[in-house]
Amino acid sequence: MAFIASRKLRWQWLASLGCALALVSCGGGGSSDTGTKYTAVAMAGELLDYSIDTTHLTYSYTITESQFGLTGKTGSGTLVRNLDGTYSPSGAPNARVFPLPNGLLIGAVREQFGAAFITVPIIGLSNPVTTLPAIAGTYNFVQRSCVGVVCGSNYGSFVIDASGTWASCPSANLGTGACPAGGSSGTLTSHGNGLWNVMLGGTAIGTALGFNSAGQNVVILDLKDLLGGFGVGILVGSQQLPMTATQTDGTWIAGSSAGHWAVFTASGSSITVNSIDGLPINVTTSFAANNPWTGFATTPAGGVGLLAGAGVYVLETAGGQAELGIKIR
Repeated sequence: MAFIASRKLRWQWLASLGCALALVSCGGGGSSDTGTKYTAVAMAGELLDYSIDTTHLTYSYTITESQFGLTGKTGSGTLVRNLDGTYSPSGAPNARVFPLPNGLLIGAVREQFGAAFITVPIIGLSNPVTTLPAIAGTYNFVQRSCVGVVCGSNYGSFVIDASGTWASCPSANLGTGACPAGGSSGTLTSHGNGLWNVMLGGTAIGTALGFNSAGQNVVILDLKDLLGGFGVGILVGSQQLPMTATQTDGTWIAGSSAGHWAVFTASGSSITVNSIDGLPINVTTSFAANNPWTGFATTPAGGVGLLAGAGVYVLETAGGQAELGIKIR
């Protein structure tokens, strides 16, 4: 399904999803108090307060937790309404911004994450849940993170119980048994306002938030494990439920860790990429649902990802990149 390889083709999983979270800005400016407010996580590993006003066509954000010395940094800009109902942000006309009625947002920010200014996808929630029982369950996840200058993606499963204990396992399904190797476990403690400290022993390795839509939980984790194996980046988990055509059929937008954005259409087990970076194309591929286990899907190129009933798309590509997006209709 993904075909992002360069500016024009090759994304690595559902045909080419590369244009999701699109609210990119070059920073600066102040934060607005109007519009719908979201708590958001950037793929680079930042936590943000994000606001979008689709009436006045503006957006703004403040970085609240940063692993790059950007805590307190603000950004703002204007939006252009596209014919398909999405929005493009000032500073990144090829990107897309889209808020869903269920409280989910996709967009992007442009900041100096490390040595260079880059544009990264973000995913946000306007109504994160505030109790642990509300996010208890078994999840599939896709993770994109960096340890130092080495970056990569991974997939696996994790479990959260109603008391806040969690356990995770890379490349294996905790829903069918114990983790064969590489498992971790810890606790969740309240950070306030629907945010949860993810503790591994005495170390906070990330900040989590979650929501429920269409009967399926989604948990998003801002990873900040500077010294450990989880690294700095993002983890997106979707409650482990069978993937069906009802949830996958439709039009999706997605952004990639490589900086590209795409629009694609899913129908049955087929994916057609409609555009990449705003340029029309017509590339078709396929995916195998509920593989390697329930709730995941695989692509002919070797990608592993999920299209959740809540409207979330996330993919680990065979080349170690990641894609993040939402279903717009």
